[in-house]
Amino acid sequence: MERITHMHLKKALFTIAFINLSLALVLSAAAFLLCGRLSISAAPQESITIQGPSAEITTNTPPKGSAQEQITTNLFSTLQFLLPVLIFTAALLATASFFYRLKLQKPLTTLMQGAEHIIKNNLDFTVQSETADEFGQLCTAFETMRQSLLKNNRELWKQAEERKRLNAAFSHELRNPLTVLKGSVKMARQCAGKQNTQTATLFEHLNRMETYVSRIERYVETMSSVQRLEQIQIKKKTLRYDTLAEELKQALHFIEKDCSRQLTFSCMEPVTETPAKTILLDTQLLFQIAENLVSNALRFAQKTVSVHLSCSGGLLLLEVTDDGSGFPEKLLKNGIQPFGKCCEDTEHFGMGLYICSLLCQKHGGHLRIQNVPGGASACAVFCVS
Repeated sequence: MERITHMHLKKALFTIAFINLSLALVLSAAAFLLCGRLSISAAPQESITIQGPSAEITTNTPPKGSAQEQITTNLFSTLQFLLPVLIFTAALLATASFFYRLKLQKPLTTLMQGAEHIIKNNLDFTVQSETADEFGQLCTAFETMRQSLLKNNRELWKQAEERKRLNAAFSHELRNPLTVLKGSVKMARQCAGKQNTQTATLFEHLNRMETYVSRIERYVETMSSVQRLEQIQIKKKTLRYDTLAEELKQALHFIEKDCSRQLTFSCMEPVTETPAKTILLDTQLLFQIAENLVSNALRFAQKTVSVHLSCSGGLLLLEVTDDGSGFPEKLLKNGIQPFGKCCEDTEHFGMGLYICSLLCQKHGGHLRIQNVPGGASACAVFCVS
């Protein structure tokens, strides 16, 4: 039976049919002969002697027996022809039954169970093929289809997660520029309301507003053209270190306006090989990271937040320190993950640190977070050489 199980369907059907029909032929012949003998033995013979001129001739003639003997004789005669028909019919039925049980029942059950799993959107199962026949090949093809569906579902899930991350990053990154714009509008209104307002001060606020509007526009275009955060391209340009420090100080100053905490900014003189003290940096990327880190620090700080900028050995370091309760142990242990919140806050998506870490890596650096005595510290490192 094991050998027949691994045969192809056509060969297995022929083999089972040949075996059953051969047995049926042998049994039919045996039944025919047996019924013939029983029919003869059931009707006793009597001898009649005929005397002739030269010899005696003896013949057997059936006696006129009882009705019971006649019925028995007729029954065996009928069975002599009926049993072979029944035997061959049983052989055909046995062939169909054995073929279904050996070759069809198990693979059909496996395929039906697999189809039920797929209907229920459950792809966490395996279709095993134990034979190499046509149904075994069909089970193998079914398993390949299941794996392909599972792979496609995982890809769709990843794309949905990436889109979720993009939307969260988009919402998160617009907060800080909008905060600066609202502060600039407020300052511009105050300047416009005064009679002795200096035109230069008003134009300074308007220029800042224009700068941040352009920044939001570039950011929207970037986020609309990429499918994943990792596809964001950095655009480095050469600029003076002191100019960068001054612009960063002013931008962070407007973030502090709507907060009761105190922000202090310090800058260390750069140690560079060029006399002009220039660096190669994507300023938009730096401002995004700096505003994210400072905004987080202002949320969790008790009184003060300090920002320190330094440049040495081709690396630009931006360190933000606050006097809050520090980072959770779970965050420090598991690392920075998307949607990892430091607290249950429905207004924030838990994407700030993850975006900062990703952008630092895009700029050839990294983001380091740690708890320090009296608070927490986040240091963003950029490669500016």
